[in-house]
Amino acid sequence: MKKFILVLPELIISILSVLWFLDNYLISSIINYYAIGVLVIIILLIVFKFKILGTAIALLIALFSLYMVLAVLSEFQDFPEVNYDALKLLFVGLCFCFLGFLSSVIMFYKYLIKSDDKHYFSFI
Repeated sequence: MKKFILVLPELIISILSVLWFLDNYLISSIINYYAIGVLVIIILLIVFKFKILGTAIALLIALFSLYMVLAVLSEFQDFPEVNYDALKLLFVGLCFCFLGFLSSVIMFYKYLIKSDDKHYFSFI
């Protein structure tokens, strides 16, 4: 159970990247190579546990999540009136952003602050 909880942030980010890929592919038939890249990096991070890569990815995902909050708020402002669709966009978008940000904060804590050894490329 503890192993699963330790990998939970990476699994959440993997699920978000798969949803990102499927959203682009199923709606507009575009292959999103950024989503595939994120998924591959997260899988490598789960397998090899590079501390520098984990910390860098956590910071990038946190910044991207904060940027996406602004994008969601901007899209929400484009609605002429607040209706069900606008509130649905706001709620779902902010939930995805919060989930990504929370996962990145936990990853940052796990890889940088809680690391016991000084080896940044440990395979433990």
